[in-house]
Amino acid sequence: METSDKNEPGTQEQLALLTAELDDIKLKFVESDKLAFIGRLTAGILHEIKNPLNFINNFSKLSQELLGEMKEMIEGARDKLDQDTLADLVETNTMLVSNLGKILENGERAQKIVFSMLSQMREKQDVVFEKTDVNKLLDEFAKLAYQGMRGVDKEFNLTFKTDYDPSIGSINLGLQEISRVIINLVNNACYALNEKKKNLHDTFSPELLLVTKQLNGFVEMRIRDNGSGIPPSVINKLFTPFFTTKPKGQGTGLGLSLSYDIITDAHKGKIEVTSKENEYTEFRILIPTNLT
Repeated sequence: METSDKNEPGTQEQLALLTAELDDIKLKFVESDKLAFIGRLTAGILHEIKNPLNFINNFSKLSQELLGEMKEMIEGARDKLDQDTLADLVETNTMLVSNLGKILENGERAQKIVFSMLSQMREKQDVVFEKTDVNKLLDEFAKLAYQGMRGVDKEFNLTFKTDYDPSIGSINLGLQEISRVIINLVNNACYALNEKKKNLHDTFSPELLLVTKQLNGFVEMRIRDNGSGIPPSVINKLFTPFFTTKPKGQGTGLGLSLSYDIITDAHKGKIEVTSKENEYTEFRILIPTNLT
C-alpha cells in the first residue's frame, strides 16, 4: 500500500498556495468588516450632522427676516437719527444680511451633500434586479429629467434624437438605480445645453441623442448632448466624489460618483465619457445581460 509523503515538493507547493489563499480570504474579510464599520460610522455621523445644519439654515432664514424688520425700523426712525448714526446702522444691517446669505448658501450646500451621501449609501445596500425594457427605461427617464429642467426654466427646449435597438428587449437590472443614473446624466446634459443656449441664443439648437445597442454579452446606452463640453483638464476627475464643474452652490459633486458606483459596482458594467469643448459630451454605459 502506497502512502503519500507530506514533504514531497508538489504537496508543499499546494499547501503554500492554500495557505496564501486562506490568508488572502482572511484579509478580505477583515477589510470588508472594516468597510462595513466605516459605512455604519459614516451614516451615523451624517445623521448627526443633519440636525445642526437644519438649525443653522433655519435660524439664518429667521435672522434675515428679523434684519428686514430692523431695516424698516431704521427707516422709520430716519428723522430722529443723525446722518452718521443712520449710515452706520444701514451699513451694519446690510453687512449682516450679506453674511447671513453666505452662511445660508453654504449651509444649504452642505445639507445637499449630506442628503446625497445618505442617498448614495442607501442605494448601495440592496439592488433589486428585475426584467426591464431598456429602450423604454432610457426614453422615459430621459424625458422625465428634461421635464424637470423645464419646470425650473420654461424657456429651455431641446430636440430629442433617438436610435434604439429593438433587439435588446428586456434584461435584468436595478430599475431604480439605472433610472437614477439616466436622470443624473440627462440633468447634466440639460444644464450644459441651457448654459450654451444662454450664451449663443438663437444661433444654437440644443439636441440630445439617445442610443441603445445590443453587443456581445452587453447592452450599450449612450447619452450625447451638443452642449458646452468638458475641458480635457477635468474629464478624468468627473467621477470623483464632490468634484463638480458647475458653479458654487449648483451641484453637490455626487451625481456622477453615484452613477459610477451604480454601473461599475452594482451592475459590474462600465461607464465612459468623451467630450470636446464647445461641441459635445457623450456618456457610454455598458451593462452585462447576464445579471441575476
